[in-house]
Amino acid sequence: MVSVLHTTVWYTRYQCFQTSNQHAAMTNAKTENTLPLAKPASRRGAPRGPRKAHARRATILEAATTLLVAKGYESTTMDEIAAEAGVSKGTLYHYYATKAELLQSLRHAFDKEIVRRIQSAVEHAPANDWPQRLRAWITGAAHAYFAMSELHDVVVYGSGMPFRNTMQDSEITRNLSRLIADGAQAGAWQVDDPHWIAVTMFYCYRGGCDEAMLGAVPAEDISERLYPIFMRILGVRE
Repeated sequence: MVSVLHTTVWYTRYQCFQTSNQHAAMTNAKTENTLPLAKPASRRGAPRGPRKAHARRATILEAATTLLVAKGYESTTMDEIAAEAGVSKGTLYHYYATKAELLQSLRHAFDKEIVRRIQSAVEHAPANDWPQRLRAWITGAAHAYFAMSELHDVVVYGSGMPFRNTMQDSEITRNLSRLIADGAQAGAWQVDDPHWIAVTMFYCYRGGCDEAMLGAVPAEDISERLYPIFMRILGVRE
């Protein structure tokens, strides 16, 4: 921008210099004309001042999480979310046109957070010990599910879609599929379709966690109960 303005000013002065040589009688005429820069049109509903989109989105999602967990999806309004986030309704609608769009964004954030927790547990296991990395995956996934179960129920069931729709191509399944594929490449087990194995294991894990939440089995036993099942699914008998 600075170089463009310098070029414009230089060229304007050059034109005036040429004009003054050709018309000596007009030596008192203005030699520079300054045109005000047009202000860019602001998007309707956009907040004034410097844009901090990431921070604003995080604030809105945090407020939405609080209200959706407390009141449920259907009972929570966009006006309430805006008030809880401390932003105007125009700002809220600037980032999320509908409540369904906001829920979708919250679901993506949930997926990333639960996978972050799982991967953190996996990385604490030895890099080349694939059975232990699988055990760590089960433990990390169970702990994350128990800790985030209320938000899970909102983002998965809030929109009224069947569970199979909301979990289609989910982050957690892809994460488990990569672990299985990497273990197979390292020779820890043999599988033809890591994705199919991951989907099978995922539903096994979900069922086990739900049983624990209903009190059918102790939550602390989930890892030890699921690990031998997962290993048999992979064709490994210890």
